[in-house]
Amino acid sequence: MANARPLDTLRSAPSAPKQPMTRAAGIPKGTMFGGTRLIGTFFGSSSPNGTDWMCTGSVIDTPARNVILTAGHCGLGIKSNYIFVPKFIKGAAPGRQPYGIFHIQRVFIDPRYVPDKGSSTTRKPWSDLDTAFARVSVNQRGRQLQDAVGGGLTFTRPSGYNNKVTVVGYPAHKHGNDAGRAVKCTVPTRRLPGYHQMSMTCGGYYGGVSGSPWITDYEDDARTGHVIGNLGGYNGGGNDANVDYISYAPAFGADAAHLLADAVANRNPASNLPPHQGVRAMFGSPHWQGAKRTGQMISKGLLANPCPPPSRSQYLHRVRLRWRVAAAPRQHRSTRWESA
Repeated sequence: MANARPLDTLRSAPSAPKQPMTRAAGIPKGTMFGGTRLIGTFFGSSSPNGTDWMCTGSVIDTPARNVILTAGHCGLGIKSNYIFVPKFIKGAAPGRQPYGIFHIQRVFIDPRYVPDKGSSTTRKPWSDLDTAFARVSVNQRGRQLQDAVGGGLTFTRPSGYNNKVTVVGYPAHKHGNDAGRAVKCTVPTRRLPGYHQMSMTCGGYYGGVSGSPWITDYEDDARTGHVIGNLGGYNGGGNDANVDYISYAPAFGADAAHLLADAVANRNPASNLPPHQGVRAMFGSPHWQGAKRTGQMISKGLLANPCPPPSRSQYLHRVRLRWRVAAAPRQHRSTRWESA
């Protein structure tokens, strides 16, 4: 386990002596707690009693009863000797983990998710595809994953980007989580402009939380719930400064649904899909290109709380109004928008 490859090294916590990071007033901070049965973490060997846990995974309710969700950039580094440990307890031997340990059998990642050169993540439009599923073996007691934990999260495609979610994950030991506890935070989400992704603001989400499920109806130790995304996406799920209080998640859509179907059927994901172009493929106007630039400014911390961009119809309406004002005689021009 000491030789396990780090999967999620972003967002380092402050080095000792630990001092709180500077963040705007009113930003909530996640609560550390003992974890919940449907969410766990990964180890790069057959024993979970060390300190090398990395990334976060969650149990998905499927007919296969052995499928977990995590981030695509995590899945790229997960090998056959990795294990998944639900509601992980630091220092406990495999036989003393609440639900046992589950060896990874196979990982499913959209082949169009390609990291940037020299990185395990990407800032490109296909960061929308930063989702992975994995099939696991029975635990050391011979029980399937869902039978052992008593349930699973329901994969859900959200109707929009504005939701209220609880995000649960495991910050890594090296980022100050000496006790191996989970972090949770319940906050509203909004869209990351220019991407098919959600954004949330809550502190305490350091390296290790990639893959954390975004759950709309979370309850502690519940056996069910609806998950609409996983922590990941642009830059692996955080802005360019890698601050702990800004996190992103791909909003589940058709691509993630097809990938889950592949995992359930235990088949190879399609390799002949067209390139993923994201929002740019849908709208080529300067306004929508500007929306992407706005998203990049948010990710760099240059914009803290921008107004949501207008819809395409609103944009075209405003263009027409500007033209009418510009074409009117000077004495009749107004600084206000004309009514339709």
